Amino acid sequence: MDYPVEEKIKLKKIKFGPEIFYGDNPDVVPYVQLSPLEDEIVASYTGPDSGLAFAEGYTENNYYVNQVAGVRDWNLRQQQAYGICISLYEQHPISGKISGEPIADCFALCARRNNTILMVADGVNWGEKSRLAARCALYGSMKYLNYKIFERKHKPENTQDVVRHLRKALDEAHRAIMAKEGGLTTLCLCMICPVDNSDQNAVCCVNVGDSFAFIYSTNQGIREVTIGSHDVGSERDIRDAGGAIGPVDGQNPELHNLTCSVTFCHHGDIVFLTTDGISDNFDPVVTKIALPQRANDSNFNSKEKYNSNGSLKFKPELSPKERHVYALKEMERVVHEYELVTEEACSAQSFCGALLQHVLTLTDDKRKIIENPAIYAKRKMTKKDRQSRDSEIVEKMSKAPGKLDHASIVAIEIGAFGKPVDDSASAVAVNATRVTSPAAVRTVSSPRTIPDSPPTPTNLPLCGSVPLSPSSNHSKKSGPRKLFAKLRSLPSSPTSPNPPVLSSSVPNQPSFRPFSPPPPQRQPLSPVNNSTPKSPTKVEANSESRKGLDLQFSPRKFPKRYHRSKTEELRTPTSPSIAESPLEIDVSPQPPRTRSRPRSF
Repeated sequence: MDYPVEEKIKLKKIKFGPEIFYGDNPDVVPYVQLSPLEDEIVASYTGPDSGLAFAEGYTENNYYVNQVAGVRDWNLRQQQAYGICISLYEQHPISGKISGEPIADCFALCARRNNTILMVADGVNWGEKSRLAARCALYGSMKYLNYKIFERKHKPENTQDVVRHLRKALDEAHRAIMAKEGGLTTLCLCMICPVDNSDQNAVCCVNVGDSFAFIYSTNQGIREVTIGSHDVGSERDIRDAGGAIGPVDGQNPELHNLTCSVTFCHHGDIVFLTTDGISDNFDPVVTKIALPQRANDSNFNSKEKYNSNGSLKFKPELSPKERHVYALKEMERVVHEYELVTEEACSAQSFCGALLQHVLTLTDDKRKIIENPAIYAKRKMTKKDRQSRDSEIVEKMSKAPGKLDHASIVAIEIGAFGKPVDDSASAVAVNATRVTSPAAVRTVSSPRTIPDSPPTPTNLPLCGSVPLSPSSNHSKKSGPRKLFAKLRSLPSSPTSPNPPVLSSSVPNQPSFRPFSPPPPQRQPLSPVNNSTPKSPTKVEANSESRKGLDLQFSPRKFPKRYHRSKTEELRTPTSPSIAESPLEIDVSPQPPRTRSRPRSF
């Protein structure tokens, strides 16, 4: 029996595994055809405060009259697309100042129906220049991607095209920093696009420094996309960023660990980017539950590590690779514990909140040591007594787990903003993903709006919320949920004896705008000059907040290796506050010219 020709030529959908492909340039990543990218924006969010709009002189995150980096509304948050940025540093119990101010981290996301741009930056060291560098980096790269891909319609057709766009966006980020005279910053850019003839999405990343990208899958756990940017088999100094953009040698960036990465994910997975303030706090050596592996020592008797009953006397020694695997498994444990207690799958918002709450709890003992008011009491002390007191505090700090730093995370649920389908199609879509977890429901659920949340235990306003309670649509709470709510209300710091409960429903707080027609337009703040902008809500000078006992991790070192990057074509729109560059002039594509034959004489 002959079948119709249409049935014979049916193509089987492509399926990819969890492999991660990476290299130092876009040409080494796999060439995979992509589906057409849609233009409709469903979520756009940046932070902290005005986020990347700080590069244009704005100090608040509003709906802007004119486009900022290709988007007008940078406060369009959804549970399926979310980000948080806070400080883990201690607060002075007398002056109220927080060390490490201003926050030098920044994140941004721009989600469309079937594609998403995620990015995060971590300013190297402290101060205004570091904050400015991180925000200018996100501003320049986001402006380039939105303009080049969605305004000029140079949409990528394959994964190599996406990585090329990200690579040029990184160069544009460096140019924006130089135009504003900013400092140094790490940068991680990620774009997620649908694969042609497949149910999966391609995750394309370009990163410099120690800001990394990850994928959380219900079936495969958490894996790092940017693993090629650092050697997990060798010891790493957590103070060394490994690379950065900005004027490292006065003009050029340090691209020592620049890495282009590509992998693939399914609907229901969560792609998230973090700075080292979160990723380092899952390292078992940083959390004080293990020791770094020592070189073989013939004088060391391994039997002495165990008691007579077989229990360990000392902490285990882990190799760098074992530490990396443990950190990923610890992230998974935190997420699974949240889902067990709340009896529901993590959204992008609750995923960010669960990881950040774990880091806050982990570093709380370190903050309590420095926030003790007795340390700052004015009393006469001899030099010997002062040295003795300082040594005692240093010893306590070295034993306390965690690392105090700025912490940022931004996440997106894959497939959450697809066009609505009927119930029968939804069931087929869920079965097609072959995901056995409740997370499969996320692929066909409609977006939900969320309210703001109260300050963190360190009295810092969040750039979003840390949702640790179940969604408000579940009125009935089980026993574990009630216990979890009580635990969250316990005091966590001497300077905040009764911190507010970190909940996803807080009264008297402005709710998130659902993605709908824009609100009435408001006049933007006047743009600033080339001088470094300062936020009136921040402390006046970093040196004032560092007075007294300074016992924190020193600012991160930077590698003394300078490599000049190759000049590449950069075409972006004009900016009202960043000086124009001759490389920004955009030329519309023209038809190829035909060569005329030379005249014969």
